[in-house]
Amino acid sequence: MGLIMKLLSLSLALLVLACLPARSHAVEVSLTSSTQYLWYQDFVADKNQNDIAQYLRLNVTRLDKEGKANIFMYGRASQQVTSDEGLRGRLYYLYFSYQDALNNHLDLRAGRTFVNSASVTGTIDGGYLELKNLGPLGITGFGGREVLFQDKQEVGGGNAMSGTSVYLNLPKNTHIEVSYGNKYRNSDLARENIGLDYSTTPFEMFNTYGRVKYDTINDKYNELLFGLKLVPVKDLVLKAEYLQTRPTFDNNSIYTIFQVDRYKEINAVIEYEITSAYRLNLKYAKEYFGEEADANVYDIGILARPVKDLTINASYEKRNGFSGELSGFRVNAGYDINQARIQAGIDYDDFTRQDSRGDTAKKYWAGAGYQFNKLVGLTARVEMDDNYRDSDSWQGFAAVNINY
Repeated sequence: MGLIMKLLSLSLALLVLACLPARSHAVEVSLTSSTQYLWYQDFVADKNQNDIAQYLRLNVTRLDKEGKANIFMYGRASQQVTSDEGLRGRLYYLYFSYQDALNNHLDLRAGRTFVNSASVTGTIDGGYLELKNLGPLGITGFGGREVLFQDKQEVGGGNAMSGTSVYLNLPKNTHIEVSYGNKYRNSDLARENIGLDYSTTPFEMFNTYGRVKYDTINDKYNELLFGLKLVPVKDLVLKAEYLQTRPTFDNNSIYTIFQVDRYKEINAVIEYEITSAYRLNLKYAKEYFGEEADANVYDIGILARPVKDLTINASYEKRNGFSGELSGFRVNAGYDINQARIQAGIDYDDFTRQDSRGDTAKKYWAGAGYQFNKLVGLTARVEMDDNYRDSDSWQGFAAVNINY
């Protein structure tokens, strides 16, 4: 409840601030609200559940004349009406941002913000700063209390995250960044990583990128990613990627005693725009799970706009190897009629689990939306699942959306 009241009071404070008269410039306010009613089957409680949820995104920009100072917020509150579960919420971010300070050499964020680096990622209650335009050189630093979410609310305490990085922006759209980051649980070091991230476009039609993450506590690589993108002719894109990852646990977690295998994947993708109305994509992936267990995955998809206002997406996937056989297709379509949009889709999977069962799983869904004006719109979706666990499982939502 405290988080929800904080969210509402801060929203009100920001709106009041934005509405105060300004002598030399106008503060800009952008608000997006979605009030939703959801129904679904709770397999843990073995009953149907209903929730009311409120999503709110608020941007207050141009707090100063130059437009460098801004405030951004996004959060969610929900109440399950079919149980005695209390009001729950998540404040995803709420931070003050100031850009291009010190003659365009400093950006900073303060508050609850998401941080993404090659070494660590997460949401913190703290600060993030970036020293930039030092020739080709830039430096970032961040730190604060790490925010953890579980189910519908914020959980835990005593967590912290910090890190720093140094990067170079060079010709040919080349970006190279080396970073360090750590996480603490109740003052104990839980994770410590060194990361490397790069991307370069040496030729107009060729790009390559990569990421390396090294766990200094366990003396092992957590992630290796290398990829390339080639555009040999107009409308044709070729991609290839190598990925290697291993599960990462906190240093004080019980799971560190288990021996885990690395996951490896090599994939290739072809994307071809036949015409402006038809786009084709093909993908093959070879997956390795350790101990000589592997699988092959084939995927083909098409995006079509055969007539005005109609969009059709269709894909087929086949998988064989480790854990069993799977093949299935997915089709969805959307049609615009003036201020309304109608959508529908079907998912169908035919699978055989290794040393287990074989069955089919089907999903049927339909949705509709109507925009009354630039401010207010309605959306709704209903879905029916037919699988081994339940042959008649329904879920869906209805929402009132406001964009101001």
